[in-house]
Amino acid sequence: MAKALSDNSDSDFSEEEQSPLDKAFTKASDHVRKITSKLDNTQLLELYGLYKQSTEGKCNTPKPGWLDGKGRKKWEAWKNLGDLSSDEAKQKYIDLVQNYDPNCELVSQSGQKETWVTVSSLQYTPEPELVDNELSLFDASRENMGDLVTDLLMKNPELKEEKDADGLTALHWAADRDATRALKAAIKGGCSVDAVDNFGQTALHYAASCGHVESTKILLDAGATFLKDDEGCTPLDLATDKEVRAILKSAMK
Repeated sequence: MAKALSDNSDSDFSEEEQSPLDKAFTKASDHVRKITSKLDNTQLLELYGLYKQSTEGKCNTPKPGWLDGKGRKKWEAWKNLGDLSSDEAKQKYIDLVQNYDPNCELVSQSGQKETWVTVSSLQYTPEPELVDNELSLFDASRENMGDLVTDLLMKNPELKEEKDADGLTALHWAADRDATRALKAAIKGGCSVDAVDNFGQTALHYAASCGHVESTKILLDAGATFLKDDEGCTPLDLATDKEVRAILKSAMK
């Protein structure tokens, strides 16, 4: 959604060494990306606070200033959890995800690897009160503002190479959100379709893993290739949606 990455990827422990709670938490945080569009801001903020408490413990950062309304809401969602333990926060997070999507299966039925790093749309919650000139290329991409993406790339061509702290480009953000207008605009604006994040994953990895059919098609039509990430997984390896898998298999022929 929302802290961007599942920090479990940086853990010193392999999946086999993780506790059942940690495994379920990782799968729950991965699943949030697939249901973000179904959640309102209050739900997203609640999940964000629990995620931060789970991965970083008690809030230890200064409260953002008045001009940063989005940052203040996220900070308060975390701060309000007080001294809640990491394990309690993880369990509450898992319970919420299960409550928001009763069909969520936190235990893999496919036997595929699920330890790859993922983007959570909770890093940024939608802020309708923001005006266009306050939005970055990443903001415009995740909010599916195709015209703004086009405008930003025309005025600042160097942005097509821009990455955030986690190595995500505008294409990664658009693919994660299935923001198809922004995705097309970013591709047309010159953003590299095979750019990789800090873990070797392309926008196609993100679209495929989230089950985003249209974004997957757009990226393939733009020439996206089946690169392997740092764990040796291709987009097809991460795809669980039947239609997406069929599209990817067809593209490989």
